Amino acid sequence: MYEKTETPVPIIRTRDDRETVRVVKGVTRFLVHGGEVNDAYAIIEQIIPPGGGPPLHVHRHETEIFYVVEGQFEIVVGDQILTAAPGTSAVCPRDIPHKFRNVYDVPSRLTVTIIPGHFGAFFERVDTVDPDDHEAIRVLAAEYDVEVLDR
Repeated sequence: MYEKTETPVPIIRTRDDRETVRVVKGVTRFLVHGGEVNDAYAIIEQIIPPGGGPPLHVHRHETEIFYVVEGQFEIVVGDQILTAAPGTSAVCPRDIPHKFRNVYDVPSRLTVTIIPGHFGAFFERVDTVDPDDHEAIRVLAAEYDVEVLDR
């Protein structure tokens, strides 16, 4: 009657025991690594500095779901532009260009769910790249079949 779940054990983390990496000029905390759930999904928390956020890009395999926790973001999904306050969610399907930017004057926080979860590994890898080396970030993203469209 029930199919096998992504993981047979609960995954519980406190704020203090989450792995944290620097992503471009923000901070990413892993709530669920894709590898923990057979890459069915990954969940991360991102703290984005004022004016920060990724450039316009498009995933060929993943859907990303953004949920604004604190602050305010401008989120672009396809031809839609929205001002996103806490409690706003946006589903960004594969093959539709999207980006977000913190438009608040202090660091803002959002949760991102990535389906499937393989792309979550990108955030660990980009931690080793100079945040001002846009070409290196573009090349790394391409390894995950993600195309950076501007910057």
